[in-house]
Amino acid sequence: MNKFRILFFILISALFSSCLKTEFDEFELNSGSVNFSNYVAVGNSLTQGYQDGGLHNENGQHDNSYPAILAGQFKLVEPSLNFLQPPVIGSGSGHIHLEFRDGKIEIIKKYDPESTTNDPSAIGLDPSWLNFGDHSVRYNNLGVSGIKLAHTSGGGESDADLNYFFTYVNEFARFLDWGTVANKITYLDHVKASNATFFTNWLGNNDVLGWSTGGGDDGYREDFNRYFYKLTDPTEFRNKYDSVLTAFKNMGAQGICATIPNVTTIPFFNTVTLESVGADVWITEGPYSINPGLVRKATTDDLLLLTAQDSLKVGIGLMEANPLSHTNVLDKDEKILAQNRSTAYNEHIRALAAKHGFAFVDMYSYLDELKSGLTFDGVDFSTKYIEGGAFSLDGVHPNTRGYAIIANKFIKTINEYYGAKIPPVIVSNYNGVILP
Repeated sequence: MNKFRILFFILISALFSSCLKTEFDEFELNSGSVNFSNYVAVGNSLTQGYQDGGLHNENGQHDNSYPAILAGQFKLVEPSLNFLQPPVIGSGSGHIHLEFRDGKIEIIKKYDPESTTNDPSAIGLDPSWLNFGDHSVRYNNLGVSGIKLAHTSGGGESDADLNYFFTYVNEFARFLDWGTVANKITYLDHVKASNATFFTNWLGNNDVLGWSTGGGDDGYREDFNRYFYKLTDPTEFRNKYDSVLTAFKNMGAQGICATIPNVTTIPFFNTVTLESVGADVWITEGPYSINPGLVRKATTDDLLLLTAQDSLKVGIGLMEANPLSHTNVLDKDEKILAQNRSTAYNEHIRALAAKHGFAFVDMYSYLDELKSGLTFDGVDFSTKYIEGGAFSLDGVHPNTRGYAIIANKFIKTINEYYGAKIPPVIVSNYNGVILP
């Protein structure tokens, strides 16, 4: 492994700044005990670079997924690293954006028929998205939006259905070859074929997130949703996570595992509140509640979803006779179940990372810190919707600055665990929410 010395100098004025900076002292760059020459990232939408409700590369968003940001820093200590992720042109799958309407900035969802833009690709699917990825290329970023840990190998779900799901339903998985029903290729097979020397693993978020963003409803749904809106059994989670780490261990890779965040801290669950509504809100308790189907007034222990705002705008939820659907609320019982399931998953992640000798980064605690507020490069960040500066318009995924913050957390842990000296990125160099 090549190691070379580069001296970093910080301007004297930065040392006297009253604001916190993404800064580092003069030090020797090196890779520590890690071979970064073939860095591979596994995970879901957070790894793939999804934001604003889609996968797109307007203003360089996809180019700045957190694995791509990490790869740029790893390349400073391992020049031979060539990090490939499937190309996304322009608006890609489509995404939420902001527009001026009647003197106000409005949040416009993709495919919104009332959009005033003259460029449909700025809202909906870019034609190039139909050619997303090339099966002849071996990609380093294996992040697949919508994938759960439960989907990584056979068992638990119907193998034939999962093959169909990844091949024809989940457009974000098209860059990988999933074989045929008779000769299936699993996500774990792609991991085993990666020949990684170093990996980041942030699988597991969707095993609780999908159920939670659906208001705690795992009833039968069509196509994509019937796989996404289910809680994964903790034992299945442990076994499949162990299979992924065993695959990396067998190829001699080193790596880092990330715990999954407390989903109830993200803007999707904390933007539409009783205070912001300014009135009583009537809700229907969900099927996992103590009193399923009960109609009652919401309390501060319940979480109204970001999607509830559309119903509330037309009066749904403001009267007992017309309550919010349980799919627009994570009620107090469901919230506890989601939090407990996240805790159980994270216990397995920590234990398995230790078992295999891999580092782990505690993203659960870090998002709690972000909720309270953190400062980078003189800018305050939090988990507040839009104004917090770290999350995209979908309220679930970070924006590009948020991914830079995440990358720096990975770098800090890698440096500590593997004795590397990799510099952090300057968060302010990356885009936040894009204003019209």
